[in-house]
Amino acid sequence: MAVDQSALAKYQQTLDELRGVSLTLQQYKARLLEIEKTLKTLEQSQSQFVYKAMGSLLIQTPKDEVVKELSSEKELLQLRIDEFSKREKLLRERLASLEKQLRSPATAGGAG
Repeated sequence: MAVDQSALAKYQQTLDELRGVSLTLQQYKARLLEIEKTLKTLEQSQSQFVYKAMGSLLIQTPKDEVVKELSSEKELLQLRIDEFSKREKLLRERLASLEKQLRSPATAGGAG
């Protein structure tokens, strides 16, 4: 049984892309969780000012400003997570299809 080299290359390329997308998605989700925890902590804080890291400095910043920035970043992250989740799903489907094609005895015939 000969393996279709082009299908094998597509499979490997799709697998690599899926790994990259999954890693990025995982990073986005971790950042989102961090932002949500920070927003919850800020919500409970009685102070009107908080300290915000800017490089190696901590700058006193109005809490409302920080909440606004974090909420905006949270919104953007959620959009990216949705986008990457859809992309991950499509890649998983493509990978399953390519795997099925590679396992098929008719692969040598070039069906695809």
